[in-house]
Amino acid sequence: MNVKKNYLYNLMYKILTMILPLVTVPYVSRVLNPEGVGTYAYTLSIVQYFVIIGMLGIGTYGNKMVAMARDNKENLSKTFLSIYSLQFILTLSSVFFYLIFVYVFMQEFRMIALIQTIYLLSIVIDCTWFFSGLEQFKKVVTRDVLIKVLGLISIFTFVKNEDDLVIYTIIMSLSVLIGQLIMWFYVKEYIIFTSVSWNDIFRHIKPTFVYFLPQVAAQVYFVLNKTMIGIFSTTIEVGIFDYADKILKVALAVVTSLGVVMLPRMSNTFAKGDIVKAKVYINKSLDFTTLLAVPIMLGLAGIAKELIPWYMGEDFNRSIPVLIIISPTILLMAWSGVFGAQYMVPLGKMKEFTISLYAGAIVNLTVNLLLIKPFGSIGAAVGTLSAELAVTLVQLFYVRKEINVLLVIPKTIKYLISGIIMYILVRYIGNTLGSSMLVTFLQIVFGAIIYFTFVIIFEIISKDGLIINEIKKRWKK
Repeated sequence: MNVKKNYLYNLMYKILTMILPLVTVPYVSRVLNPEGVGTYAYTLSIVQYFVIIGMLGIGTYGNKMVAMARDNKENLSKTFLSIYSLQFILTLSSVFFYLIFVYVFMQEFRMIALIQTIYLLSIVIDCTWFFSGLEQFKKVVTRDVLIKVLGLISIFTFVKNEDDLVIYTIIMSLSVLIGQLIMWFYVKEYIIFTSVSWNDIFRHIKPTFVYFLPQVAAQVYFVLNKTMIGIFSTTIEVGIFDYADKILKVALAVVTSLGVVMLPRMSNTFAKGDIVKAKVYINKSLDFTTLLAVPIMLGLAGIAKELIPWYMGEDFNRSIPVLIIISPTILLMAWSGVFGAQYMVPLGKMKEFTISLYAGAIVNLTVNLLLIKPFGSIGAAVGTLSAELAVTLVQLFYVRKEINVLLVIPKTIKYLISGIIMYILVRYIGNTLGSSMLVTFLQIVFGAIIYFTFVIIFEIISKDGLIINEIKKRWKK
């Protein structure tokens, strides 16, 4: 199975799951306004807590176990069916408790929160982790192309004014549910449907709980921001933060896709005991993700001032500083993705991985409590950045003996210098030409050209330097 192809498929998958909804942003932001957008984001943040409780770490654990069992169809079938049976029981229970929670605690947003139950039901039948473990990313992408395009068309057709928030929520939730249903038509190609015992099912609880703990921590600083803004500030501020976060997530898809692709490959490599090959993968991943993360990070900060006014409308101008503040998380998550998802998780270093995420969660919670009430979405942005910095530093501490990060420092410096030069050009274009779609396009195109040109120049210079030094040594001899 080709890692490059799988990376591209998973990259397409992540971009499609985020970029197609983003195509609707200029329309939805103006139709529903920040308050409608914030209400949807706030209720979705609540339902996501029940998602993670229901899944109990099964997504990551199932991915890894399928990858380890995929060479034997009988073993693969038993592994999948027993893990999925556990998922079905837990997620269905989660739906029940969510409905109770909505009726007791969410009177103000009850209608939207109840519709979000459709999204929670889609998690009951989610088997994406199975195909990720098999490295069958093409099927996932094919499904998402179809469903997301249909959802896109539905939004433009049926969502006409701010009173259509209910319709918008139904469309978004149903898109996920239908997408999950489609994947079950492919499952029968890879497994033999057979009975599994209660022992087969419940023996997975303990190991999935190990994966559940880090996901709880991750959820704190991925979702809690929006929940806390909704509690301590307003739904308008939730909308401001949410749309800046959406733009960031699309950019992150480019650098985090490699981690999803490499998890089953690394799990399989470690299972075979090939540690040397695994470390080669790690070093290449670290270099590649840094090469992509630096220009995306600086480019996003560079175009924010011109992008947001024409893209989302003047009502979302407060998203500009939010996006600029959280843009460095792209590089931090690129590195923590390599240290965590590609090394610590496949190798079974779940204790260290969990500690790193809880460090980020504690930092995020603390900063949010201090800054959200006085600063709203900007305070949450500072919390997000602080959390990602904490996670990366803790993981770096744990892997310092196994992964020689110093090897990528020289190239990282070259990437950063190239990125800074690109940033200066991007800001010059923006300051000179103002805010428009054409200006953003020019910033992206010329920024990318400048960045990769300087990366190539630095590469040539460094290689020529080695050649010149070698010539000098031989001349002296």
